Amino acid sequence: MAEVSIVGPGDGEVALAGPVQMRILEDGSTTSHRLGLGEITIAPHTDGPQQHRHGQHDEGFYVVSGTARFTVGETSYDAPAGTLVMVPPGAPHTFANVSDERAVLLNTFTPDLYVQYFRDLHDMIASGQPMTAETAARIMGRYATVPAVTPASATTARTVSADGIGAVPVACSDRGTGRPYLLLHGGAGPQSVTGFADRLAAAGPARVIVPVHPGFSGTPRPDGLSSIAGLARLYTALLEAVDLTSVTVIGNSIGGWIAAEMALAGSARITAAILIDAVGIEVPGHPVADFFSLTLDQVTELSYHDPGPFRVDPTAMSAEQQAVMAGNRAALAVYGGTAMADPGLRGRLGKISVPTLVLWGDSDRIVDPGYGRAYADAIPGAEFRILAATGHVPQIETPGQLLGAIQGFAASPKSA
Repeated sequence: MAEVSIVGPGDGEVALAGPVQMRILEDGSTTSHRLGLGEITIAPHTDGPQQHRHGQHDEGFYVVSGTARFTVGETSYDAPAGTLVMVPPGAPHTFANVSDERAVLLNTFTPDLYVQYFRDLHDMIASGQPMTAETAARIMGRYATVPAVTPASATTARTVSADGIGAVPVACSDRGTGRPYLLLHGGAGPQSVTGFADRLAAAGPARVIVPVHPGFSGTPRPDGLSSIAGLARLYTALLEAVDLTSVTVIGNSIGGWIAAEMALAGSARITAAILIDAVGIEVPGHPVADFFSLTLDQVTELSYHDPGPFRVDPTAMSAEQQAVMAGNRAALAVYGGTAMADPGLRGRLGKISVPTLVLWGDSDRIVDPGYGRAYADAIPGAEFRILAATGHVPQIETPGQLLGAIQGFAASPKSA
């Protein structure tokens, strides 16, 4: 007699944890692979995957509790509990939870093909690889699934000349069309913003340029380039080389510090700045965490509201990955120093004249929200906003919330 599968409330295989959780209820072994079932739990104000299309299976979503927002192309629908959404092959789609309560969905796959995708994601994260739009897309491709938007262009090198630095090769990627953004990464490296760059460009119309700070990701750093101010001059020259105008500069962590220095330079090409959990100033009683004295796991603990899904085991990394990480750390020390601050920067911020948005994760323990308020208070007319259930890298942890804040700022008359 055929066996009957019974999965209790606390049973099943948890393939993904974190803001979006996937509990596999039926992997196809009981149904001769005709049907796979999972339970998706989405935390409040959390995005799902990038829009994608399945080529070989139907997918269904039944909303058990809460409200989920489904997006198909440019159309969105808020689905309360009791709603069924069926997605045939070829239809672009994604889901999110924009509400204040968690949402629980029953997820079906016919046939069960896509269940293994979640297991592969689990294995990738456990091996130490970050989950980005690119890494997820590579795994999607194993199961006849592709992103619904064109992926980012390849990174290319452009030689840029800046005063006091000379000619420097700058690796950068360029995607999308429309309103121009220069997106600057922090010490976590360029991969920490690449997925968000794709999201920002896809939500546009927006053109998003992401440079790699020389010295990061195995790129060369000339001896003459050894400060945040130098990077700011280099990227101001990059805007001239690409001939961009009306640019919004966005930076996270040291990228925010660079963005502040660029705004101070007074380039007519820059019309707005967005600082995301930026470092660079000194605030009594609110020190920047001593990054260089911390282990990788300790940095992760301080960087996320929920660090669990983002932990990386360095022993599982290849020798090449470990070398890149060491190079990033060395470059960060050169640019920011061990204190990650310029004692004179806070006093100079009063000279920024472009509209500025300062965004801060409420759970950031690298630089706490009090530090962020001091940053915003030092910039005339700056708007300060807290991002809920978010740490130091919102573009990774709560990208949907970050995107909404950026789009709202971009739509305001003062940043036009």
